[in-house]
Amino acid sequence: MIGELQVIKADKQKVQEKVSRSQKLIQNLSAERIRWEASSHSFKEQLACLLGDVLLASAFLTYTGFFDHFYRQYLDSEWRFFIEQIGLKYRSDISMSEFLSKPTDRLIWQTQELPNDALCVENAIILKRFNRYPLVIDPSDQALKYIVNHYADKKIQKTSFADDSFMKNLENAIRFGLPLLVQDVERIDPVLNSVLNKEVQKAGGRILIRVGDQEIDFSDKFVLFMITRNPAATFTPDLCSRVTFVNFTVTPSSLQNQCLNIYLKNEREEIDRKRSDLLKLQGECKVKLRELEDSLLDALSKSEGNILDNNALITTLETLKKEAAAIAVEVEKTEDTMKEIEIVSNQYVPLSNMTSRVFFTLDTMAQVSFLYQYSLQHFMEYIFAVLHTNEELAKVPKSNPEARLQLITRELFLYVYTKISQGLLLEHQPLFALRLAQIRIGTDYDSLFEVLLKSGAGWGSYQDTVSEDFLGEGKLTRT
Repeated sequence: MIGELQVIKADKQKVQEKVSRSQKLIQNLSAERIRWEASSHSFKEQLACLLGDVLLASAFLTYTGFFDHFYRQYLDSEWRFFIEQIGLKYRSDISMSEFLSKPTDRLIWQTQELPNDALCVENAIILKRFNRYPLVIDPSDQALKYIVNHYADKKIQKTSFADDSFMKNLENAIRFGLPLLVQDVERIDPVLNSVLNKEVQKAGGRILIRVGDQEIDFSDKFVLFMITRNPAATFTPDLCSRVTFVNFTVTPSSLQNQCLNIYLKNEREEIDRKRSDLLKLQGECKVKLRELEDSLLDALSKSEGNILDNNALITTLETLKKEAAAIAVEVEKTEDTMKEIEIVSNQYVPLSNMTSRVFFTLDTMAQVSFLYQYSLQHFMEYIFAVLHTNEELAKVPKSNPEARLQLITRELFLYVYTKISQGLLLEHQPLFALRLAQIRIGTDYDSLFEVLLKSGAGWGSYQDTVSEDFLGEGKLTRT
């Protein structure tokens, strides 16, 4: 009887453990069921829209690289209209940057000196997913820096058609699978025809390609990038069909985003850090949740016998539940952080917009005289000079962002005018000053300028209207 009693106690203990495990299992699986049902519903919607989404993404990767941001949006709207006409479903809120890249990828690209704006991110996606070798239009060297940094660990080689060692560099890159960057491509050397066409052939287990009069072992890791600084360069239709164009020519919206990032990073470093951490956190949360779900499904598939006897499965479920709850809390926190970032960013949007308009004013000065040529890199040096070497700005602490913002705006216009006017003809200096005034004053410019033109007395009222803060202690008035 004592022996039977011990057996009954042992059985009772096992049953109690199983009951406890089953309760935990039911609770954990109930929580997972809600999320999995939502995921399943979302997956069904994605599956129904898969064909339309992939068609849009394929068209984006194939055709939009040559165009600027405005025309890309126009093409996207036209393609969506066409897809609707033929009855295909697609996600109306689909973003190509989100669909074709990960948040962690975009963060890595930023560390590799890729400007953080929509146009450059789209171009980076095309450079990652191309089928035909890219021909990059890069007047400001933004793509050059990014490509060199991105492939630095793969020992990228730089060359040009005028380089005496061009053929040697090309052969080594093809044979050993190294990335090759050809600069200053105004015309394509005919020796690249077989490479662009990927005219490879197999011979005795080797993959060969003919380059000039030689047959070289072809590595599938070989990558070719061609870059031109000339935005007005023209290429033959035959070449256009054999390369993937990627246009890094800066646009007003992309430059505005770049300037906004510069000002935030310099003036509100904590906000810029929060934004970077937020993007990183979003990517990490998605990856972590996906890994836990995969481990749970793997444990369920490998589970043998009674599921209640599988301690590893119960532990995985509990871990997944805790991590999912923690991720949900983090997501709620990110919403508040995003609101804070948006409020602070909006304070610097007007300055970023004015900065972008000033550069494109310089860019169009070539229409006044062919002598007036200004690069984006040179203009960026003006911005950094105001932010880092201006004595007036150094006197105002960063704890007073409103005062610094006003001071940066004033000093930027004065610095640009002082530097640029030195290289202008005397007759063109008032024109440039007037254009800067138009950008600085904004919507009130037309009415103020009308007062200026009406009479000599109007000039006095104009001076009274425009603040001394903009005129910079009369410097522009004398001009």
